[in-house]
Formats: sequence, structure tokens, C-alpha cells
Amino acid sequence: MKTKLLSIAFIGVLALIMINCSKDYDVKSDVQQDVIQSPLANYSFIGNPLGKTLIKPGKDVTKTIKFFDATGPFEFDFNVDGCAPAPYLTISGKGNASHIGYYTVENHGCYDGESPMLGIITAANGDKLYTYVASAVQDQITGIWTYHYVIYDGTGQFADVYGDIYMLGTIDFENWTWTMSGEGEITY
Repeated sequence: MKTKLLSIAFIGVLALIMINCSKDYDVKSDVQQDVIQSPLANYSFIGNPLGKTLIKPGKDVTKTIKFFDATGPFEFDFNVDGCAPAPYLTISGKGNASHIGYYTVENHGCYDGESPMLGIITAANGDKLYTYVASAVQDQITGIWTYHYVIYDGTGQFADVYGDIYMLGTIDFENWTWTMSGEGEITY
């Protein structure tokens, strides 16, 4: 009898949780918005400011974008004003991706752990996607890097695009090259 009562009580609690969780709530966190935008506020982004592209009215389409083996060189420059004592990092390369075809990529910025690494992906037709690196983490066991890129604007067919890309790959510090692949979602 005690087991049945506990079972009924448990099912009742689960039902209440499911009913309450099924409601849509419009959650807005001013603190979270400030935290996301504050480290980026001092940088000149190409295209629309970040806050305008995150909430865009209209009939946009969200697509999965896949990046196949991309590769290229990288270099550190310790003589760039505004970065010292940290180096200025420039990453360039090329690859192939769904929805954009063959592309070139360039990322650059102070490699100080605080400044955003800004990037431009240029599609085969010349249209551009503007990005920044939101996070970069290396698995200490495998050595594989995981990068989260935020797409915040673009040109041509990608005007006002936004989305996220997650890339995995390796960085070869002996030959100063990188190799990555991944996927994400873009809305435009």
C-alpha cells in the first residue's frame, strides 16, 4: 500500500513538472546580454552590431552548414601595438562547405585570452560571413581542439546572417598549420 502511494505521488509530481515545463516562457536576461556584449564592445565589427542580428524579424531560413577539411597556416606577430605583451594571431586558410562552396577564411586578433578573434569567411561567389571565436578548448588527452564560432553578419545572400559553427581539429605548432572540420547552423 505504501509503495502504491509513493508511486502515485511520484507520478503526480512528474505530471506537474511536465505540465509546467511544457509552457513557453519568454526569458530575457539583461545580465547575460551585458556579459556577452561587454568584452566585444571595444572592437569594430564589420556589418551590423551584435545585438541587432540576434533578433531579426522576417521569414528567415535556418540551415545546417557543414565544413569539410579546411586547412591553412597561422602566425604570431609580437610587434602589434595594442596587443603587447600578447602576440597578434593571424590565421588563414581554405576549405569547402555546404551552402558556400569553396571558401577562404581569415581570423585575426590579439591572442591574449580576452580579446575576440574576428574572422571573415569568403564564399566562392565573394559573399562573406563575419565571425568571432566564442570559445576554444583543447582536449588534453587527444590534443583535439574544439572551436565555437559565432556568425554575426554577412554580405550578399548572407546579409544579416547569424548562427553558430562548431569546428574540431588539430593545430601543428611545429609546421604552423591547422586542420579543422565541423558544422553548425546559419539563419538568413
